[in-house]
Amino acid sequence: MSTFVRLLPANTIDEVEQSASIQAEPAIEREDAPSSPTAGWTLDSFAEEQIRGLVRQVFLPGWPRPCRQVVFSPVDQGPDIAPICMQVGETLADEGSGVACVVEAGAIGRERNATLTDRRVAVGGETRFGTLRDLAQQLSPNLFFMPRSVFLGGNENGFSSTWLRSRLAELRLEFDYTVLQGPAAGIGSEAALLGAACDGLVLVLQANTTRRATAQRVKETLYSANARLLGAVLSERTFPIPSAIYRRL
Repeated sequence: MSTFVRLLPANTIDEVEQSASIQAEPAIEREDAPSSPTAGWTLDSFAEEQIRGLVRQVFLPGWPRPCRQVVFSPVDQGPDIAPICMQVGETLADEGSGVACVVEAGAIGRERNATLTDRRVAVGGETRFGTLRDLAQQLSPNLFFMPRSVFLGGNENGFSSTWLRSRLAELRLEFDYTVLQGPAAGIGSEAALLGAACDGLVLVLQANTTRRATAQRVKETLYSANARLLGAVLSERTFPIPSAIYRRL
């Protein structure tokens, strides 16, 4: 069993026929299958290719226009989308022409570096926060990670539309690409607010778990908030056929 993601059209939610849940597609479409046996094919490499295609479709150059700040939000609370966001950031850092930052904008997760939130810069005898890049954790020459505590600063109780747009403007000045790990879009209004303030939002649907009615309701909420829905990512899709068979396709 393995998983992978694929960016689906935004109208995918409308076209789902299963009323109980968003079901996974067939494991491999014929156009995805290699034309000749490839011994090096693995589920992990296939997943990486899906992420790479997502990045090229949304960011490089993106359609109908390139995006620089994109929110990824699960429909329901529970699915861990941190790995997807980090893989998108890593791919941007590898293939992009600038610096990317993965921002923990949703629920507070496990801190990667507890000292990040305590870091200060002394200027003119006063102690203040440094720039956002100074406070973020550098993972590679072109990739940074920013925990929620740094993103929010002193706004631990949430953020307003005015503050959020100002914060995103700061991020846009310091990073070429920002991947925001957003909160569940079906709970509260933070995801819709983030989506409206950024270049767009990508919904993460959990295969065989996300309910169609819930996803449809979230989609309508995003539209009413003027959030640009870029598409939907189908995650945790299982491969019912053993990988050895896929290698022969």
